[in-house]
Amino acid sequence: MNSEFTIRIKELRKKNNLTQKDAAKLLGIGQTTIANYENGTRVPDLMKVAEIADLYKVSVDYLLGREDYAQKVQEKSVEEEKPEFTYEEYMKSLLDGDKKAVRKILLSFLKKGVPSRVIYEDYIRRSLREVGELWEKGELPIWKEHFISEISLENMALIKRRKYKENEDRKPILLLTPGAEQHNIGLKMVGDMLEANGHNVIYLGNLIPTDNIIQAIEEKKPYAIILSVTIAYHIDSAKNLIDILKQRFGTKTPTILIGGGAFDRVENVAMVTGADKYCRDIDEIEKNLRRI
Repeated sequence: MNSEFTIRIKELRKKNNLTQKDAAKLLGIGQTTIANYENGTRVPDLMKVAEIADLYKVSVDYLLGREDYAQKVQEKSVEEEKPEFTYEEYMKSLLDGDKKAVRKILLSFLKKGVPSRVIYEDYIRRSLREVGELWEKGELPIWKEHFISEISLENMALIKRRKYKENEDRKPILLLTPGAEQHNIGLKMVGDMLEANGHNVIYLGNLIPTDNIIQAIEEKKPYAIILSVTIAYHIDSAKNLIDILKQRFGTKTPTILIGGGAFDRVENVAMVTGADKYCRDIDEIEKNLRRI
């Protein structure tokens, strides 16, 4: 591969305001691989070159230095590529219960190619956290909090329609909330992002009896389990579930990762719950999954 390729993929990544980690996730490869492509120590196959061209909306010929100019979309100014709607506009539409306005904002993001992770974390997850705080303060009725949650779930379903890597050949990861914990939208977002990154996700959700969880583990043989706890008084349920699983499966217990808003003020979460690792965000989850 010529040096022009290494120069152009680096320029295009920066022009699209992506880090090497961002580009790697969108392409379903490791950050080190992206770094090797950019410094010329590793050469992608033709299929991956085509995927890179699709990601940056340029032709393969342009990447290989056979064209002098990228497609017109690359000639847009940085200002034009900024999201059309602000977070404040998104939040106002949610609080107003304006489903059409929320969907319009989301579709504009998808049309502009805003990464799914940005939509999840900077808009949906952030808004749900603020909505929860308003509800706890008594400034938002529970019916409206539930309605906003449903709007968010509908939006997540739209985002998930993006093309994901095939992942059936990978060992699965089990996602669920323990005990009576019913706040599972954050966990659903994690599952969607993991799927987008090529993981084989089995999302069980909430209110799953312990014996059913054991059956799922025995049948699907996941290499990891991710638990999410949002409300502090469900922490004991997580601890009890982890104790039961470790007693049942012993040394063959899948690696257990835990996270969620319930642990924001808790120290030594892994020690308190018995989980193998506490993860604050998707980056820490991915980091720990790679170590298994």
